Amino acid sequence: MNKPVLFRVTNNLKVGGVQKRLRALLPLLTEHYEVHVVTYKDRGVFFDELAKLGVHTHFLPRKGHWNPAAIWRLAKLFRKHRADIVHTHSFGGNIFGILAAALARVPVRIGQVHLSDLHWYGTTAMRRKKQMLEERLVHRLFSHKVLFVSRESLEYFKRHTRLPDKMMTILHNGLDLPGNTEAASRTELGLPTEGKLVGFVGRIARGKGVGRFLAIARQASLESPGRYHFVVIGDGEGLSRHQAWSREHGLEPEITFLGERHDIHRCYAALDCLIFCSDPGVEGMPGVALEACAHGLPILALKTAPLEEIHEYYPRIAFMDGFTSGAKQLEKALALPVANQKSFRDEFSIEAMQARTLALYSDLRRQANA
Repeated sequence: MNKPVLFRVTNNLKVGGVQKRLRALLPLLTEHYEVHVVTYKDRGVFFDELAKLGVHTHFLPRKGHWNPAAIWRLAKLFRKHRADIVHTHSFGGNIFGILAAALARVPVRIGQVHLSDLHWYGTTAMRRKKQMLEERLVHRLFSHKVLFVSRESLEYFKRHTRLPDKMMTILHNGLDLPGNTEAASRTELGLPTEGKLVGFVGRIARGKGVGRFLAIARQASLESPGRYHFVVIGDGEGLSRHQAWSREHGLEPEITFLGERHDIHRCYAALDCLIFCSDPGVEGMPGVALEACAHGLPILALKTAPLEEIHEYYPRIAFMDGFTSGAKQLEKALALPVANQKSFRDEFSIEAMQARTLALYSDLRRQANA
């Protein structure tokens, strides 16, 4: 008996939060579905990797999410493979993919939203308003379900589109959670042998809170000399600027910029604490914070809705305040007791995401066939 056919549509398969989740999840679905993934902006590092793992990959470049020729080509691909489910990602993918799926008369059409404030990315308020109206129209007319990675993203989307509650549901991200990971040694990372290691992990870009991390590092280093060493793991357009700021403030002995690392789980295992300080609205359900939880790390975090949602499953998170010194806030985080990770893993493991995804697909296919 042939397997039902599933298509996922996303802009690229580079190394990013959405892409990492697809890399981990899609091979697990191949036992139950003939799985295809379509990218339309770039292929990315996971494109060929997924192909080797039994996922059919397609690259269909397009000019704009309303481009009729591109929508027709995508619909033709869906018809050729007799798609049973089309599951799209983010604003551009939702418009482009859902329209093509409707044109091809795919029985089940699902959109997914990964962010709140940044989901509609127009450079002006008028442009964002237009995007909101476009997506509202497409989902109301052609989608069967819209998925969200957090309560915040769902509430934000609902407020601006007024889609009915029955169309929307939360599907938390799942991680391929590490087992016992050997920590990278301080010697191989080029770090001093003394001091608690406090890390920032992520893309060095606007909104990710690197400046906030460095300010805490400076304050804590002044208050408790030698007590901590700070590590920035990641790359991005803001790297040189932040390195220059650290030099200007005499922090070179206290802060090491490691750049992008491909052994990130070994780096997490070497840390004593993570500082997570992305601006509100920038992260949908932050993978860095989830990865740190999976390693059992204490986290000092800027209070945002997604971090509060994670905190319900993982209590080893201390939230920043505006009046306690940096060193004392770090000590508060480091003093948090080791957390029982069962509830966290039950909610955020890739196996949990696989089970919930399959159950959702089964339910929607049953409704379509009723």
